[in-house]
Amino acid sequence: MTDKKSSGLHWFSPTVMRPGLALAAVGVFSLGALQWSVHAQAPAAKDINPPVANCNVTPDTIPDPADPNKRIANPIVAGFLTSGQPCQQVVNTKGLVSDPLGNLQRGFDFYSWLTFIALNSPADGKTVIGQGPRPGGDATTRWESLANYRQLADVMLDKGVQPTWGERIVPDACKALDGPNKMIVKLGEAAWNQPFKTGPLIDQNGNYAVFDILMNQPMFDFIDQKGLYSKQGQERFDSDVVFPLGNNPNASNSTPGRMGAVMIKVSWRVLDPEKDKALMAKFHTVDALIYFPGPPATKTGPTCVAKTLGLIGFHVGHKTLFAEQWAWTTFEHVANAPDEEQVAKKTLQPPYSFYNPGCPTCPVNQTPPDPWDPPASLKFPTNDKSQVVRVKMLPDPVLQEVADLNRQFRALLKGTVWENYMLLATQWPSDHASKTDCNGSPAPTFLANTTLETYSQGRVPLASSSCMACHGNATTQHVPATPSDFTFILEKAQCENGNCGAPAAGKRPAQALRCGLAGQQH
Repeated sequence: MTDKKSSGLHWFSPTVMRPGLALAAVGVFSLGALQWSVHAQAPAAKDINPPVANCNVTPDTIPDPADPNKRIANPIVAGFLTSGQPCQQVVNTKGLVSDPLGNLQRGFDFYSWLTFIALNSPADGKTVIGQGPRPGGDATTRWESLANYRQLADVMLDKGVQPTWGERIVPDACKALDGPNKMIVKLGEAAWNQPFKTGPLIDQNGNYAVFDILMNQPMFDFIDQKGLYSKQGQERFDSDVVFPLGNNPNASNSTPGRMGAVMIKVSWRVLDPEKDKALMAKFHTVDALIYFPGPPATKTGPTCVAKTLGLIGFHVGHKTLFAEQWAWTTFEHVANAPDEEQVAKKTLQPPYSFYNPGCPTCPVNQTPPDPWDPPASLKFPTNDKSQVVRVKMLPDPVLQEVADLNRQFRALLKGTVWENYMLLATQWPSDHASKTDCNGSPAPTFLANTTLETYSQGRVPLASSSCMACHGNATTQHVPATPSDFTFILEKAQCENGNCGAPAAGKRPAQALRCGLAGQQH
């Protein structure tokens, strides 16, 4: 593996973007020769990927008025706070640096900030982000509204029951605690154990971090229409899993913009409204009902407890034209943990949620001891706490570019709860049509969030965190297993009526042409 400390083109996987890609003539990821692939799916009774009237097509750079052959940074202004969600990335090989891949990276990172602002804007669709009624201008967000996103637990239902969009499911154990704007978080192992069962994350107050996964309606409707919400439904489905793509409208608007599939993974820490009163204006919070369904999902339960949760991590996966391997955005709270340089230089800025400056000899980024299963208190059973340090996984040019965007966007959000969140980076396919790397040659090669991939940080091939390399291994529950288009969501489907039975007979397996890109052509 190439040394990631060097500059230039060495900060992404060895396979680079093919010169023949459609952007070569104009230098922009947008609609072009591959436009037809947006409509590659068979017609359905319902348009699961309907036109979007207000795709945000704001680019990160604009032509220099003094020299049309050059590009300058698009000023980051208050209008961006109400500019809407991008349906697709608008990026350019020309930009602020001489490295084309560096310019594309900045474009994807700019897109990530626009996406973060749009998704975390108030759910009412009218109030500007940071101007809500709660401390720090906080408010219920768009992704927390049942009209826009559904939690995984409300899609992959017990006994493989067909889900209904917009239906709020309140477990019996939670009904006495329920009320307006309560978020129900159903605990299963994936809600407290990190990927590949690497262990729970414990904050400095001894509380478990809690995780959740959500999806937008185009992704939900695809699962619903194809019957993929149950294990038997996946057995019966003998075609390829290809979630809908997001795309921008073309110049004449004859091809409308479409959002495509979007999935979100969030991480939360427990906050005490009294003991943590000084922190409440620094975190986006929700009043949550944590549901313990009981065995086999949890050892505790069935029971339900009320907790105030503060947002600490925010992943977004968005499948778009020219990013069929999805574009992967990750944000986290600025007070989660210090990075390696801050620890080495003693430039810490406590307090941290997952680091104790008074314990320099505490083991770093180590899983806590067993037992791991959370009790109803969500308190870890011993005094062990996670001592987390952010490992340097990105090359210096990317770190500098991201830091510059963070400085500008956080200044735009100054005085609000949202100024306390920062982009880590965006991972994207630098060669989406590669015939040799079915993951699209991820750029940058590695990426991790300290709260969502705490124990897999690093730069070790096949071991360290990489969104695309990991999700490229995701499969359905079809026998034999088939690619699930870069999402592990389908693995959570339950057996119909609680009876799994024998695998369906006489069904052909889906024809996986390339990893998770089953059946897609270029």
